[in-house]
Amino acid sequence: MFEQVQYVSIRFKSSSLKKHLQKVHNDPFNNKKRGEFYRSRAAFKLIEINGKCKLFDSKTKNIVDLGFSPGAWSQVAVKKVQDQKIPYKILGVDINQAIPVKGCHYIQGDVTKKSTHDKIEEFFEGEKLDLIISDMMVNCTGHDHHDHIGSMELCNAALILAFNQLKIGGKIVMKVWNGSEIKILESRMKVLFEKLIRMKPDASRSESSEIFFVGLRRKDSNITLQDLFN
Repeated sequence: MFEQVQYVSIRFKSSSLKKHLQKVHNDPFNNKKRGEFYRSRAAFKLIEINGKCKLFDSKTKNIVDLGFSPGAWSQVAVKKVQDQKIPYKILGVDINQAIPVKGCHYIQGDVTKKSTHDKIEEFFEGEKLDLIISDMMVNCTGHDHHDHIGSMELCNAALILAFNQLKIGGKIVMKVWNGSEIKILESRMKVLFEKLIRMKPDASRSESSEIFFVGLRRKDSNITLQDLFN
């Protein structure tokens, strides 16, 4: 029995795994990641999004990175705000344990829980956020609908954080898993932000269902949380 299982494992490695390793080897963003010392290729997604949407400017000093691990987005954020030569606070939040990035702080917490939102507010000492960046995603099951619904729950949690703690005129960028409820999320973002940009960066693998929503200029309005999730 053991020898049979071992044989199947070796056969799998020689086909599917070989193709995967070849894809990784030929991926220019993986090679670029090694050359520029980012923790993951995801850094280049945020760099491209920033190039189009101008997320970081001289007023962007309080930043939350949701789904922090392994820290590539925070690496980009630290570099961008340091280039602006302004005082800043960057807080990474992840449900898993992670190693902080130099120049930012990190807490372990579930962003769908109010207690985590309270910890974020406490870290910034009541100051409003300028930018929320979210690369959050549930552990994929391989079932597109279930993965999409899990992604929507995380996106809604990020929107609640934006509603409560993002300053007027503030910005958000978050990863979204494409699916049946994406129009609902679009509508909610349009309630809270003056402009919505939807994009798929070149660094996103073509076969991936991920896209990114960017909300620019949080509205100064009297909307309630019930209005947002109506």
